[in-house]
Amino acid sequence: MNDVLTSADGWTLAATTDAEIDELMGWFPDSHSVDIWGGPEFRYPFTRGSFVEDCGMDVMRSFTLRSPGQAMAAFGQIYDRQGRGHLARLIAEPSMRGEGAGKRLIAMLMQVAREQLGFNEYSLFVYRHNEPAYRCYLAMGFTVQDYPDDAKMKDKCYFLTRSSD
Repeated sequence: MNDVLTSADGWTLAATTDAEIDELMGWFPDSHSVDIWGGPEFRYPFTRGSFVEDCGMDVMRSFTLRSPGQAMAAFGQIYDRQGRGHLARLIAEPSMRGEGAGKRLIAMLMQVAREQLGFNEYSLFVYRHNEPAYRCYLAMGFTVQDYPDDAKMKDKCYFLTRSSD
C-alpha cells in the first residue's frame, strides 16, 4: 500500500514500517500474550528475525493504525483466505484497549480490503476465551460460521465472517 488511508477525524492506516515492528514487539511481555495474538506456533521469546518470520510479513499485508496525535494505536494484517479478506494478528496498543482503536483498525482494514483488494467479505479467527476481542467482532457485525475443515484449533477458536456494508 503506497497511500495512507486517513479517516475524517485524523486516524491513519498505512503499511507497517521497520521501526513500527520494533515498537510492536514491545507489546508482548510474555508467551501468553504472544499466543493469544499469534497462535501457539509463534515463537517466544522471539528475536526480531523470528518475529518478522512468524508474522508472515513477506506473505501478508501488514498495517499500522496511528491516532490523530500519531501514536501507534494498533496493528493488523490482511490476506486472501477462500476468497475473503482475512483479518489476522489484530491488536490494539495495550494502553488503548477498550477505547475503540481495535474497532477503528478493523473498519479501516476492511476498507482497504474492499477498495484496494476487491474483497466484499471478511473473515477472522478468535480464541474462544478471548472475550473482549470476541465481543468486539460481534459488535462489528461478524457472525460465527462453521469452522473451515482446513483450519487448525477447531476446539479452541471461533471462525467469524461478515459482508461489506
